[in-house]
Amino acid sequence: MKNKETKVKVIATIAFTVIILGFTVFLLLRSFKGSDFVINEELSQLEISGGLYGKTIDIDDNVSISMIEPIEITRRTNGSSIGNVKSGSFTLIGDIPVYLNLGNSTHDWIAIIDGEDKYYINLKDEQETIDLYNDLLDLQN
Repeated sequence: MKNKETKVKVIATIAFTVIILGFTVFLLLRSFKGSDFVINEELSQLEISGGLYGKTIDIDDNVSISMIEPIEITRRTNGSSIGNVKSGSFTLIGDIPVYLNLGNSTHDWIAIIDGEDKYYINLKDEQETIDLYNDLLDLQN
């Protein structure tokens, strides 16, 4: 009787461990996956999907869009940070809460400021970031 109980406990422990490891691998793979930036011209929106922290940002005349040099990130408050890839809620120098979706935090960012809401995005490739920036300016005009 004791052997049977021990076997059941071992099998349950192994199954639990496999499920946890599988979930962890799933989260890591989702974190590494680059985001997709889709401009919806009909609704004047930028849709950010992929990864774990998607967003939809309305692009209108009240929104400021600019290219900036990277700013020091001081804290991750609810996001993913693996190497230079950052996604989610962070705090920048001066305790400024922001949403980041950076494919490479070391090159220029697109700043989208809408009142108190601050979004900073870029892609892994600098030229693709510049192209997205120009597309956003075109959408706004």
